[in-house]
Amino acid sequence: MVRPFRGVSAADRVRQRRDALLDAGLSALADGSLASVTVDDVSARAGLSKRYFYEHFRTRNDLFAALVDRLIEQVTAAAASPSRAPNTCMLGRLEEAVVGVVSVLIEDPGNAQLFVDTIGGDQLRDSVQRTEHSIAAILIDVTIANTQVTARERTRLDMAALILVAGTAQAVSDWLNGEIELSRTELLEEIVRLASAAIHTILPDL
Repeated sequence: MVRPFRGVSAADRVRQRRDALLDAGLSALADGSLASVTVDDVSARAGLSKRYFYEHFRTRNDLFAALVDRLIEQVTAAAASPSRAPNTCMLGRLEEAVVGVVSVLIEDPGNAQLFVDTIGGDQLRDSVQRTEHSIAAILIDVTIANTQVTARERTRLDMAALILVAGTAQAVSDWLNGEIELSRTELLEEIVRLASAAIHTILPDL
C-alpha cells in the first residue's frame, strides 16, 4: 500500500503532475507555436524533471493531442450550455453558443494557438478533425434545437459550421495578436452575424 505524501495520495500526485505538464504546454504555446515547444521548456515551466514528462507522454505530439482533447471538453461544455427553453430564439441560442466557444479561446491564448496551429497539419490530423467536427456538430445541435431537418440540410449545416469553426479560430488568433481592430463585443457580433446568415441560407424559415 502506497502511503499518502503530505495528505496527497499517489494517484492524486500523478494527476497533479499531468495537469501541471498540460498547463505548462499551453503556456509554452501561448508564447510561441507548436514548433517552438520543447520537452525541456514544458518540464521547466511545470517545475518537474523530464522523467515525469515521459511518464505521461511519449512525445511532444502526445502532449499536444492531450491538450486538444482537453480543449474539446472545454469547448463542448461551453457550447452545450445555452438555454434550450422554448422561448429562446435561434439567434439567441446561436449567440450564447458562439460566446461560450469563443470565450474558451479568448480567455487562454494558448488554446487559440493550439487550435490554429493544428488546423490543416498532418501531425495531429485525427485530433484536429475530431475537434472541428465536435464543435461544429454541437453548435448546430444547440442552435436548431428540436427543429426537424432533412439529411441534406443537416449535411449543409455541418459543412457551414465546419467552415465557421476553422475561420473563427483563425479570426480569434488574429484578434488576440492585435491584427483585427475590433472590440471583444464587435468580434463576437461579427461571428454570430456570419453564422446566422449561413444557417438562414440553409433554413430560411428558422
